[in-house]
Amino acid sequence: PTPTPTPTEPGGSCSAPAWNAATEYGGGSTVSHGGHEWKASWWTKGETPGSTGEWGVWKDLGAC
Repeated sequence: PTPTPTPTEPGGSCSAPAWNAATEYGGGSTVSHGGHEWKASWWTKGETPGSTGEWGVWKDLGAC
């Protein structure tokens, strides 16, 4: 018998807008970047999500 291909989930299921280095984000703002959603802990501009470490402005909300 011919194997049936397994359907794959479509990528890009992030609901938050894509992060933009030129945009100002207030505390509580959420963005998508690198396949994850991120939440700003305080005002930020130009800090890449995932580059600021555990105590940085962006908190990883998980893959999306």
